[in-house]
Amino acid sequence: MAEERVLQELNQSRAEAGLPALKFDAKLREAARRHSLLQQQHEQLSHQFSAEPPLAERLHSAGLYFTEAAENDGMNTELYDINAAFMRSPGHRANMLSAAYDAVGIGIVRTPSAYWVTEDFAKLTPVLSAQQAEDKAAASLDSLWKRRQGQPLTRVSLPRLRSLACAAEPNGGKLPQATLTNKDQPAQQLALYSTPDPSLLSKQIETVLQRIHVTSYAVGACTPAESGNYGQFWMVMAFF
Repeated sequence: MAEERVLQELNQSRAEAGLPALKFDAKLREAARRHSLLQQQHEQLSHQFSAEPPLAERLHSAGLYFTEAAENDGMNTELYDINAAFMRSPGHRANMLSAAYDAVGIGIVRTPSAYWVTEDFAKLTPVLSAQQAEDKAAASLDSLWKRRQGQPLTRVSLPRLRSLACAAEPNGGKLPQATLTNKDQPAQQLALYSTPDPSLLSKQIETVLQRIHVTSYAVGACTPAESGNYGQFWMVMAFF
């Protein structure tokens, strides 16, 4: 299949440059195919046609969550030369050999005289439920705490934190005013941050742990699908 061949050649070019292979993503491929069809219908190369949404909106509409995205468009009369032609173009080559992306979808529409090609690149955000995101953040915090203190930190459940996390996006990245308690003990500190990977803690978490005496904590997460953000989880940690 033409798309599989171009994908193999693309990843071979990355391997020769010392880069990891891009993983195939079916949703990226479908978005790329739709754009290639438009190029074939217009008989014109373009990253955006009239009445067509920009790339980020097209990928989001396909059900994708991501932090980086780029697109290569091309037309070639020969299948064997598609990857080589892209590599000869500095802008296309930069996308193909970028370490910023980890996934790709290639869409090809063939006519009797040409191949219309779209390559959609993205840095995909992992698909996780709020609970899974919270558990990943908690595991990272527990690991950090044990390295410093040698004993576990108590995790408590505060379901309200999820709603607070989901309020951050429409509130301009700020926490609404809230008073949180655990067994009548008020939270000493709330930490809000966004991240494409919930296992990565914000630097402010380390600052909080150094500044105050902590006996327990709770974590709440809002997924990109819930917040409307294209690729970031909103996370809230409460420290007691």
